[in-house]
Amino acid sequence: MTKIICVSGDSFTHEYLQKPEDRWSTHVGATHNIAMGGAGNDRIFNSTIKFLNETTPDTLIIGWSSTARGSLYHHSGSRVIVAPHRCFDEQTGKDYDDIKKFYYSNLHNDFVNFENVLNYMIYIQGYCKSKGIKLLYFRSVMHEQIDQQSLMKISESAFMSRDNPEITKQGIKHNSNKLTKLINKLDKDIWIKEFWYSMKEHIDKHYPGQMKGHSHALPIKAVKDWGEIVKSCL
Repeated sequence: MTKIICVSGDSFTHEYLQKPEDRWSTHVGATHNIAMGGAGNDRIFNSTIKFLNETTPDTLIIGWSSTARGSLYHHSGSRVIVAPHRCFDEQTGKDYDDIKKFYYSNLHNDFVNFENVLNYMIYIQGYCKSKGIKLLYFRSVMHEQIDQQSLMKISESAFMSRDNPEITKQGIKHNSNKLTKLINKLDKDIWIKEFWYSMKEHIDKHYPGQMKGHSHALPIKAVKDWGEIVKSCL
């Protein structure tokens, strides 16, 4: 019986401009690719949960995306992908520059998006463990690091009182501790290659000057190399 292998993520997993035979997801034998180029972590989480509600795969591989991206729904019922480089309707491909401007002016928050993705990671790892699903994570274009200084910086945008500098300082520390507690709940053994490993950083290091922002713009050799790394973890 063919094993069900599902991959989820953004363009580093979608690979929509590459020939099917050149995709790392093909190389590892993926039977389902539910990724979407430009997707943020809200979209990745929701589409993954929907898939898991309908199917129990043998293996699930998720490449977590940039926390600068978001996901909204149009009144027509279609999903709108919001990213700094483009905001578009997932179903029709229509661009929405007005929605993008509104989102980044009024809705986006760095701390909230990072806290959310940590919770998404924790939930899915718990679900997969309970169902006996082999789970693998990696970062695609998520740039956040998880040292104390970086977490303090992210926490500066959390909701807190700004009236008193000392209270604000304590609020930043409090929210940084919240992030640390979430990170400590992550299973370090389910990450491809090593904990918090990044596909983009891997390619930048081993194929310098060849990264053009998305996996579909990479030379075949770089994507095949990544496929070999993933395959070794299966």
